[in-house]
Amino acid sequence: MISVVCLSPAIDVTYRVEKVVLGESNRVLEVQKRPGGKGVNVARVLQQLGASPRLHIPLGGANGAWIISELQKLGVETQVVPIAAETRSALAVVDNQVSVFNEPASQISEYELELLDQSIAPSEIIVVSGSVPKSIAPEKFREFLGSCKQKTETLIVDTSGEYLLAAAEHADYLKPNLEELVEATKLPMKEALAQMSQQGTKVILSMGENGVELHGDEVLTAKAPKQTGNPTGAGDAMVAGFAHKLSKSEQQALEFGCALSAASVRSEVAGEFDQDDLTEIRNQMGVN
Repeated sequence: MISVVCLSPAIDVTYRVEKVVLGESNRVLEVQKRPGGKGVNVARVLQQLGASPRLHIPLGGANGAWIISELQKLGVETQVVPIAAETRSALAVVDNQVSVFNEPASQISEYELELLDQSIAPSEIIVVSGSVPKSIAPEKFREFLGSCKQKTETLIVDTSGEYLLAAAEHADYLKPNLEELVEATKLPMKEALAQMSQQGTKVILSMGENGVELHGDEVLTAKAPKQTGNPTGAGDAMVAGFAHKLSKSEQQALEFGCALSAASVRSEVAGEFDQDDLTEIRNQMGVN
């Protein structure tokens, strides 16, 4: 069982327009709405892979109720913790490029966080993915991850900023991109990786077109052919693929996650991929 925790879910709203003109009224040609948030994307990819994940998610208000109904339609097993705050939205405006407007993560009280913790059963892998609401102090997040770690042999965390640093104490794997790693530590890459490894965590380092590296006892690498399309959610696909294949080996998990990330770029929707695209890219990479 893979349990996925999403502390900052959202309704992802996409506006398609012919051209954005700032300061003027813009006609929207098409509107799409989907359950979103990095953890939700991870769970959706795992579901498409046939992994049957369990998603743990705090939701509130009318937006939260809508997300629950949509996740039920997708068949994702979901443990919902009701919260007082209204669940946020994230808006993407698409013309010849994509502009994203993310509302702040909805507030979660200490009591609500405790209920979320209690909802997580022992699992082979626990993934905690996404931004952390500012209402949760880094120390409380560290305690939450400590509790998660007691329930699993493998804890994977994908977050940023001071919460990334807090996660290093308990996570077996951290998955920042290079910019997030440097920003969080205020150090160059080599020094930043050394700081993270002092506490025993391994770092899955996303480097965009340059592929991905796993820094642990040794450095493992994987690189897929360059893709064009929508990079939103590519990191989430990477996490899902890595978790899905980790029982095989770290190298296979890294290669599969990298290929899945590349395949997701071809999809217009974060949290989705086409199986034929994945097979094609894995063949191009020469991996099984």
